[in-house]
Amino acid sequence: MLLPLRPTSIRIRLLLASTVVQVLLLSLLLANSVRLMNNAVSASLDTTIEQNASMLHAMITAYSERERLDALQDVLGELLEGAEQGLVYVRIVGADMRPLVSAGSGTDAPLPEPSSTRQSFVEALTGSELVHVRRPLLLARNEVGLLQFGVSVSVLAAARRAIMEQGLAIAMAEIALTFVLLSSIGFLLTRNLRRLLEGSKAIADGHLEHRVSTRGHDEFAVIARHFNIMAATLQQRVHELQQTAESLRSSEARYAMALHGANDGLWDWDISAGTAYYSDRFCQILGLAPGALQSSPQALLDYIHPQDLPGYRQRLIAHLKGESAQFMFEHRVVPPNGEAHWVLMRGVASRDEDGRAIRMAGSLGDINLRKRAEQQLVHDALHDGLTGLPNRAMFIEHVNRALAQRRRGHGKLVAVLTINLERFSLVNDSYGHAVGDELLRSVARHVGSLMRDGDVSARVGGDQFAVLLNGLDDSLEALRICEELVALPPFAPSSAESLLHPRCRVGVALSDGEREDAESLLRDADNALHKARRSESAAIEFFQPSMHAQALRALKVEAELRTALAHGGLEVYYQPIVDLSTRQTSSFEALVRWPHPTLGLLSPAEFIPLAETLDLIHDLGMTVLETSCRDLRAWRSQLADPTPLRVSVNLSARQLARAQLAEELLSAIERCGVPRRLIRFEVTESLLASPEGPALRNLHALREAGIDILIDDFGTGYSALSYLHTMPCNQVKLDGSFVRSITHDERLRAIVRHSIELAHDLGMTVVAECIEEEAQLEILRAMGCDFGQGYLFSRPLDRNATFASLRRTTGEHLQ
Repeated sequence: MLLPLRPTSIRIRLLLASTVVQVLLLSLLLANSVRLMNNAVSASLDTTIEQNASMLHAMITAYSERERLDALQDVLGELLEGAEQGLVYVRIVGADMRPLVSAGSGTDAPLPEPSSTRQSFVEALTGSELVHVRRPLLLARNEVGLLQFGVSVSVLAAARRAIMEQGLAIAMAEIALTFVLLSSIGFLLTRNLRRLLEGSKAIADGHLEHRVSTRGHDEFAVIARHFNIMAATLQQRVHELQQTAESLRSSEARYAMALHGANDGLWDWDISAGTAYYSDRFCQILGLAPGALQSSPQALLDYIHPQDLPGYRQRLIAHLKGESAQFMFEHRVVPPNGEAHWVLMRGVASRDEDGRAIRMAGSLGDINLRKRAEQQLVHDALHDGLTGLPNRAMFIEHVNRALAQRRRGHGKLVAVLTINLERFSLVNDSYGHAVGDELLRSVARHVGSLMRDGDVSARVGGDQFAVLLNGLDDSLEALRICEELVALPPFAPSSAESLLHPRCRVGVALSDGEREDAESLLRDADNALHKARRSESAAIEFFQPSMHAQALRALKVEAELRTALAHGGLEVYYQPIVDLSTRQTSSFEALVRWPHPTLGLLSPAEFIPLAETLDLIHDLGMTVLETSCRDLRAWRSQLADPTPLRVSVNLSARQLARAQLAEELLSAIERCGVPRRLIRFEVTESLLASPEGPALRNLHALREAGIDILIDDFGTGYSALSYLHTMPCNQVKLDGSFVRSITHDERLRAIVRHSIELAHDLGMTVVAECIEEEAQLEILRAMGCDFGQGYLFSRPLDRNATFASLRRTTGEHLQ
């Protein structure tokens, strides 16, 4: 395949050059030939004109003298008729331009203008091929006229054209022959050059395996062989470079990924030259544009936080002295925006043979997020997330510091206050936890607004706050601050239209010589708060030493209650229920007692609420039921009179909330082998106010099983007559608060009388509790009350005393 011809190829340039030379030479030759031919034609034309002019002048002179111009016209007409070559026409005019003789072609046409120069004659050879000649003429009588004749030069023009066409044809043939000859020679000369050019192009395009044909033994073949050797060497070197480049790219990629992952900026300090290099990422961490930091080690110092600059200098100098293997320092920098930013500066110095640092390089890491997270973690660990106040751990630390200052002789009192919101759980249940959180934040703002310099407020529990009062003169100052604290402002929930009026209780513990640690003060403040919460009137309570003893006693009772339940440490006492008409025992109420080995006989009021709190009340109730059933079975087997005994057992609210309580109770009674009719259960009136839930279902199940139900503390709870007739009970017990005042309160007697009448109308019997006087007994008997219970008849007795009392009354009817 021939190499495409391009204007820049050697062949084209050679052909163009040779063609230009040939054209120039032939042009010069043709121009010279034309010049010579024109001169010859011009000489021949001049001779023809002169001959014709002489001939005509002689003829005109001869005829003019004889005044035979008409004959001259005839002669000339015959002579010139049909003439196409040579003389073509003759015209003679007088001085007044009047035609005298007109012969030849175009006699009617106007007299043409003469050809005035030889150049016009030569130009005529290529134009009209007719030359017009005008000469003055002396006529008869010395009149001057004009002679004009035309000479045809068509033969000369044809010869001139033929010569020029033949010359041009010879020139074109010579040019074509030269072009073909030079093209062949150029092809033979550039054939090997074409192969070298193709090989060079292939190498340039990346085809290093391309080789050039080496046919022949001329200089071009030698060049081709050397070209192939060069290409092979280049291919090997390129392969080696590619492997090196690939290794370099892999290394750079790993390095770039490592730097990108580390997100660090690089720096390089030439100590001897006093210059420094900072990468773009380095400048970016400092909040600067890339390249904005000057190439000087001093430029960085302007951005280091003033408080961290001394430590930075000290650590850097120590490393330059060789005191540390690596320079590493966490510090803050101050970007142009003025906001401090945490960074980690690391580097290692290069040393000469004398151990002197000559260069140092390293990285700058952005650790601002980590430092902020650490600070936030520390803050979160010591502060409450909801209110932002210090938490219990930080509050204890503040109290310990205040106590330490007091021990150093400040002399002022330190007080710890614990604050508890009342009915906070009711707010959460009624309005949701979001409103509860709003309330806690509102209380936190109120408490914080009352703090003096040096005081600390904290949130130490769900709805409990603590306050440290520093520098008190006396307890009255603490009381004044507490009175301001309990005056909580009204609270308007964002999600409700109603206005809430929160209340709180405060417990106060003052520092003294015996308690010099924060935990003791906070514990005593909690004890005082516990008393304040039990109080109906006092919202503020100061700690008294007896409170601590009571708290220790409560902890001791709590720890030993589980053991007493597990190992039978509780006992059941029985208090008789008496028929008021006969004053004879009709049944008993089972009451639990705890004969504590060190604290003596404990009242139920001391450990029953504790059992409720510890979720042990069901176990305690089942213990009382099973003990009562076993005692009943034993008494029945030993008494001669088979009249059945009956015992009332109390059921708590937690027990009645159990879905399977009725089955559990009936199963326990069956296991003890006691008839169901001998067991009765007492429930408080407030448990029956809600018609929904498992409580009423359990009571209905017990009633259907043949067990009587008593409403205990009737009149103190809800006392709604609208639901009393629907209750599954057959006896009510009037609360002792009615009985105690019945002797002197007329209105109360009316309430009791109508309550008894209402119960009788509903088919229920009535038991009056806490009868301690004969007057009370007489009034109740007169009102028609059925049964009574109280110290007037008997205190609660243990099982042995109760059995002894039963034996003394053997034979009496027990119902």
